Amino acid sequence: MAWVKALVIGMGVLLVVGFVVIAVTLANRMTSAGAGVAAEARVALAPDERLVEARLDGARIMFRIAGASGERIEVRALADGAMIARFEIGAAGG
Repeated sequence: MAWVKALVIGMGVLLVVGFVVIAVTLANRMTSAGAGVAAEARVALAPDERLVEARLDGARIMFRIAGASGERIEVRALADGAMIARFEIGAAGG
């Protein structure tokens, strides 16, 4: 009967060690998840332009820029700042 008691204690220790390993792994992944996300990109504005609005949508960011010649909207990827779309909004025939 002593070997059964030792087996039960050994399995209990293995369970506890397994849960600790899972908890530490999850904690490490949660803290390092945002480490590689930072990106840097420049949005060029003319001297007469100003940033009116910026909105996040998942993995994209939208900038609305107003100037003397009208407005434009730029949609960029958050991961690397790459241009996804650009829309010019201005007077017709101009």
